[in-house]
Amino acid sequence: MKSGHFLKLICCKRESGPRRYRRVVVSVLLFFAFFSTSAQQNPYEFKTGHPRLIMTKYDELALRFVMMENPLAEKLKTELKKDADKLLKAKNIKYQLDRRKTMLSISREYLKRIITLSLAYRIFEEDKYSDKAIDMMMFVSEYPDWNPQHFLDVAEMTTALAIGYDWNFYHLNIKEKEIIRNAIVEKGLRPGLEYYTDPEGKPRVWYKMDNNWNQVCTGGLIIGALAVGEDFPDLKNNIIYHGIKNLLPTIEMYIPDGVWYEGPGYWEYANSYLALMISSLKSALEHDFGLSARPGLDKTADFYVSTISPTGRLFNFADVSNDSPRLIPALFWFAKNYNLPGVSSYYKSMLEQNLNPASPYYAKQRKRFFYLSLLWFDDSEPVEYSVPKAQYFKGMVDILVLQSKKGGKNALYLAAKGGKGSLSHQHLDAGSFVIDSDGERWGIDMGSDNYFLPGYFDKEPGGKRWNYYRNTNKSHSTIVIGDGIQYPDGDCKIVDFNGDINQPFGIIDLSPAYPEASSVKRGFKLLSDDQMLIRDEIVFDKKPNDVRWGMMTDAQIELMGDKAVLIKNGKKFFLSVFTAEPVEFKIEPAKAWHKTAKDNTGKFLLYLKLNKDHSRSNVNISVVLGRNMNGLNNVIVNSPLQTW
Repeated sequence: MKSGHFLKLICCKRESGPRRYRRVVVSVLLFFAFFSTSAQQNPYEFKTGHPRLIMTKYDELALRFVMMENPLAEKLKTELKKDADKLLKAKNIKYQLDRRKTMLSISREYLKRIITLSLAYRIFEEDKYSDKAIDMMMFVSEYPDWNPQHFLDVAEMTTALAIGYDWNFYHLNIKEKEIIRNAIVEKGLRPGLEYYTDPEGKPRVWYKMDNNWNQVCTGGLIIGALAVGEDFPDLKNNIIYHGIKNLLPTIEMYIPDGVWYEGPGYWEYANSYLALMISSLKSALEHDFGLSARPGLDKTADFYVSTISPTGRLFNFADVSNDSPRLIPALFWFAKNYNLPGVSSYYKSMLEQNLNPASPYYAKQRKRFFYLSLLWFDDSEPVEYSVPKAQYFKGMVDILVLQSKKGGKNALYLAAKGGKGSLSHQHLDAGSFVIDSDGERWGIDMGSDNYFLPGYFDKEPGGKRWNYYRNTNKSHSTIVIGDGIQYPDGDCKIVDFNGDINQPFGIIDLSPAYPEASSVKRGFKLLSDDQMLIRDEIVFDKKPNDVRWGMMTDAQIELMGDKAVLIKNGKKFFLSVFTAEPVEFKIEPAKAWHKTAKDNTGKFLLYLKLNKDHSRSNVNISVVLGRNMNGLNNVIVNSPLQTW
């Protein structure tokens, strides 16, 4: 590698904003420095044979001891055999594209099958599992392609065959090795390298997209290169070099607090592949080019777990389909690599439910990576995860979490966000929140809409994405000024936070999302273990307008003027308004704006209107939400944000 060539690549790097440019240049120079100091050792050189993806034969031996000594790992082993036995009867899936012109579901299904069968082969040493995995790999090797027009399909299929090739290596005959190896190269690696070296005119060049595609596509290609690299060393080295160099700007997006801005749903996707890639680099090369040491990655699993309330529901902001947490084996990987015992304990509790036949969650949501829970199993002692009353995660999207110390699963919990609507998979939801109490979710986020809606990903100002109800602030628990929507390029940040006081709080500056006002700020304060305060302050310096305060809910609602009671499963949750003008709550059913949008039946907007006559330049409102309204201090409730 010549330094002049490398510096030329740096200069050609696409960036926006001088601060981010400087960060990326520093990262790439550090990457170059790694090669300069490691040149004699050859950082691309394999340190082990097969298996070398995710695990080595020594890791496999250690796992056998864990399965003998840890009851939870033993349960995983038992379920692995059950699921692998079921797959012995699975039929192959013919090549076909769906209406979005993708075969992503096929790639993912084969990834699930091949991981499950190949791991069963290695653990139980029964040829039938390997034979079935090989039959599947041979079948998809004959596909005409793996659909490089939608490269996620390629990345996931490459990952599937790479893992299958590596874990079944000594059970493959010469012809099978050649066919599968060539499929990985010709249908995966070479199309990927072509994207890196000649991206002009290609659709969705993932390393320029600053979203989950980069981790997934880069991860899939590097895993594929590591699987077959002894036969294609130059191709392997090029894939790793281009992949890591182009991944670094996306890794910078975790700085400083580990937030993955696309929401917890895409956290799973992006970070599962990041964990797969880094663990495979370490097992194959005994290093990861410094990736795991990048700032923010040590905090990102804590961020994810903090978006899960005591009731076990996600803060499902952005394009997350629902608020049910998924089983994410990568949580074990992050917990072990960054010493996060609370994250490990959380994931073990999820596994306990999934592996218990008496549980309603038994065998649910076992997605394609599920049995990596066994390979990454954290055998450390469980700890009680102590949740702070207030947490602030700074990143591309700022996140605030407030939670009462008492109550366990019944604790009062609120998560709120800043954000910028034009970022990938975002909604116009700056200032929005979810709130739980007594084991119920009272303030909801409806989640993503139908991805097949025309122009759904047209997210710039004036884009078609904002023609759909679920994507705008009109369907979120935040503010609407006049009849307008938030400005998509408005970047809203948490500007004040104090978690070390009796009544912790965070304040979000929403002004960038509302150019029609001179200032819009929203504060959240945990008043007590029973009550949460939300205070909004809006200032108009030119043309005053009306303001709508709203909260989305799926509870039954009873109205009493400026008070409301939400009812769900025999429990009650109260809202009380404090403002200088007379107001009253109203209810509006959540109605989609397009005939093929997702159904919103059973969801309602609880709202009230302020400044309806446009007579006031300053509009302030405080709303207290909680399981009761006992002992409220009006001075605290009505205190201006600047005094918090």
